[in-house]
Amino acid sequence: MQHRIADDIAAAIGDTIARLGTVKEDVDKQARAMLANALDRLDLVTRDEFDVQRELLSRLAARVAALEARLDALAPKAALDEDASKD
Repeated sequence: MQHRIADDIAAAIGDTIARLGTVKEDVDKQARAMLANALDRLDLVTRDEFDVQRELLSRLAARVAALEARLDALAPKAALDEDASKD
């Protein structure tokens, strides 16, 4: 009799665990679908695309700095030319 009760309890626990495994798989699938949907809406870029844009921005910043330095070097000459044309 005790063995039969123990067997029944073990069977019930086994059934519950089996059902929980199925529930876990369903929850995992739902969570993955929701996460994929949320990520699709974020309009994310790949790491490669990000690195390319960062490199382009770095080049642009260097070019702007060079042009600013060139402009600063030309500013005194432009002021002298302006003063000379007023005389």
